[in-house]
Amino acid sequence: MIASLAALQLVLLSQTPPPPKEAPPEPPAQPAAPAEAAPRRENPPLPKKAEKPRAAVAPGRPRQLSLLSGESLGGGSASLGWAGWSSFGIMYGQGVTADDDLAALGDFDWAKTELRLGGLYRHALGKAGDLDVAGRFSAAWYRDMGATYVDDKNHADLGLELTPGVSASMRTSGGVFSGMVEAPLTITFKYGKGLLFAPRLSVAYEAFLYTDFTVGARLGLGYRAGSGDAPLKDGHAELLFVLMAGYQLL
Repeated sequence: MIASLAALQLVLLSQTPPPPKEAPPEPPAQPAAPAEAAPRRENPPLPKKAEKPRAAVAPGRPRQLSLLSGESLGGGSASLGWAGWSSFGIMYGQGVTADDDLAALGDFDWAKTELRLGGLYRHALGKAGDLDVAGRFSAAWYRDMGATYVDDKNHADLGLELTPGVSASMRTSGGVFSGMVEAPLTITFKYGKGLLFAPRLSVAYEAFLYTDFTVGARLGLGYRAGSGDAPLKDGHAELLFVLMAGYQLL
């Protein structure tokens, strides 16, 4: 009996499952990586104020010089010739500083037979908006030869002409527009003292024909009046229209 109980116990022990194995410890949890900050959005740049395009200059072409404009020659030199109603003439100018020019001029008014020989001084004053502005002053010996084939009231005389003025100009892709206000004052003294005053306003356009050579036209309107023994002193309007050609020497 006792042997049977012992055998039964052995059988039960052999069928009891072994104790469960301990699970290996879990690795410690890694701290969560901080979320990457969202990239900062930068405000779009403010639109820039559109700049006015500069006048284009053809490759290899020098800066256009003009004896009528509001710009100085900048140390360069240029010549200008003209012919039309009612005069023809020539001028040669040389830049003596960055802002100052000196020029020699000769003009013959074939309708009145008036000759002027003298010089011009021009000083660049700077910018006024898009315009270049310069002051001008010329002094010339004056002679009226007295021909009457256009006006029978003309007579010969001699004198001195002084002409203050202001010029303004603007460059374009093709050339230079200029405007001038002048106030010639002529003192005559051959037969007796006389005075002529002939203010005028004119506009001009000059453009390159080819390198260093320019062509253009000038149109002006003035009024002439005088006193004393000056020739053609009765007040009357005067028209100016001439064609021009220029050459840049330096």
